[in-house]
This record gives sequence, C-alpha cells and structure tokens, in this order.
Amino acid sequence: MPHLTDILQVLAVLLAAIVMVVVVRARHRGKASHDTAYANENVCEHLKPALQYLEAAGHQVYRVGQHGPDMPLEIHLQPAFDPHAIYKELQLIPPVYVSERNVLFCKEDWCELHPVK
Repeated sequence: MPHLTDILQVLAVLLAAIVMVVVVRARHRGKASHDTAYANENVCEHLKPALQYLEAAGHQVYRVGQHGPDMPLEIHLQPAFDPHAIYKELQLIPPVYVSERNVLFCKEDWCELHPVK
C-alpha cells in the first residue's frame, strides 16, 4: 500500500517534468526572437536589403553570432537560399560579394548571411 509521501513524491516528479517542458519551449521561443532582433539590429547597411528580402520571403534567422573579435558577424538563415540568385536579384554592389563558401559577405563591415542547409 503506497504511503502519502510516495504519492506526493510521484506527483512532484510529474509536475517537475511538465514544468521543464514548458520552460524549455519558452526558452526556445525567447532565443529565436532574440536572434532575429539581434540580427536586424547588427546587420550592416549593405546586407540589410538582402536580410529584409529573405525575411519577407519566409526565411528565419536560425543562428547569429561572432566567433571572435577578429571574425565576421554570421547570420544563418533557414531554409536554404541561393546567395548568387539573391546577389543578382537585388543587384547588390561591392563591398558585398558572394564568397568562396557560398555566403553573402560584406568585406567592409565583416558581416555574412549564411544559408542553412
């Protein structure tokens, strides 16, 4: 016969599992909105039209960050897109290029738009 303490312990574990799921979902939504806001605030003026065009077309910021102070700001977008097609369609001009790694890259401000595959 289970005791009251056993029943309370099982209920506490179940409640903790439910709370954990809710908290993890909220953190994912918060991170996604933070990444989108950060990308829109920190993208260089040369790549801003491309980012706005991609977001209007349904692309979402997947990841944004900078590996170090001497590295470019990387904005990863999903679903994947063709950087060459965006470059031609928006008629982007230097300092924006399509790099060897197939990303839109601003050489002046060290900012990149990456397609996530």
